Amino acid sequence: MTKMESPYPVSPPAGNIPDSGKPSSCVRKKWPLRYGLPFLLLIFAANHLEYHFRQKHTEIHGVSDVVVRTENDILSGHTSIGIEENTLKSDVSSLLHFVTLAQWNYDQKAPSAPPEQIQKFNGQTVSCLGFIYPLEPGTMLKSFCLLRTTQTCCYGPRPQYNQYILVEMKSPVKFERLKPVIVQGRFFVDPQPSQGYIFRMEGESSTSVSDDGPDANPADESRKTGIPLFDFASIAALEDSKTKELPSSLLAMDNNTFLVAGYFLNRVEGKNPQLLIGCKYWDGKIQGSPPTIYNTAIAFPEPGQMPALWKEKGIMKGILHVEKDPGLWRQKGIISLEKTVSVGAKGASLMVNHGPYLEPWHEALILVAFIYFIFRRKRSSEEILNKINTGDKNEN
Repeated sequence: MTKMESPYPVSPPAGNIPDSGKPSSCVRKKWPLRYGLPFLLLIFAANHLEYHFRQKHTEIHGVSDVVVRTENDILSGHTSIGIEENTLKSDVSSLLHFVTLAQWNYDQKAPSAPPEQIQKFNGQTVSCLGFIYPLEPGTMLKSFCLLRTTQTCCYGPRPQYNQYILVEMKSPVKFERLKPVIVQGRFFVDPQPSQGYIFRMEGESSTSVSDDGPDANPADESRKTGIPLFDFASIAALEDSKTKELPSSLLAMDNNTFLVAGYFLNRVEGKNPQLLIGCKYWDGKIQGSPPTIYNTAIAFPEPGQMPALWKEKGIMKGILHVEKDPGLWRQKGIISLEKTVSVGAKGASLMVNHGPYLEPWHEALILVAFIYFIFRRKRSSEEILNKINTGDKNEN
């Protein structure tokens, strides 16, 4: 049988495949590696430089101002609030940092002496900035643990010995659940692992550090400003309604300025911030009442008007919007608040640092995706032609 010639040229055009003397199983694009990688690294460098200068701009000159930021644990999915101790003034000899305590990796099975940097504070009167974890019920506490972050709660990971101080106050102090406090007292290096601690303090005072003054009373604020206070009962009644028809009294509120008071259940930071305000408490897990479209309103805060991270409830003012299409309720909610601003007195300065725009793990994911794009296997023209020729031979 006469051998059929392939209708395709055996030799591809020059320049489309590697030199035959240097066989290759893939064709790699060189321009992304030559220009794309430096550009990507330049973006990463700019990201960290911007964050560096932002920190310098908000540098702290003492403990009267505090920088806090959210800290996410990707593996556990737990989100907490932490104090950036590197922004606190380092030359204050009486200020004890948790980063200093972390230098002692205490092992209960093989105890070791504490480092000199920690031992020098033993028996001294110091101040320490952190968050309270209660060891007794009630709103006034005499015994509690002081931590750098809010990581320890019902759902957070258990801290190590060197991550907290057992504090025993001379007199009860107010329990601040999500606000940082400055505790002053006599500090002791006293390893008692059987009792659950290696550091303790005989507390003398506890001062709350917050950028918010006392919570305003919603009814008083409405009466003082003349702005009506939104009543969540007007949308709660819709839950049992079979027709889901909006009452005329609710429709009349559309595009009018209102005060909305409640619990801050969820927040989305970034370019288009959002705040979920509910009339019922919910801890995000099991305690309280889960948020629904019938007991919440979605607020869109103006720049700089997002409440502090530890602020659990408050009053927001904005233009009320009523969604008339029930098909969009699950997506947009029944009630939303546009051009929202926070209502309440302002107190001491406290800055919230949300970290670099691109976190290190964001950069790692981008870099992995870029490398995959560059080095992913791509069938060469030579392989394609060989497969075509092989198919022609098989047909013969």
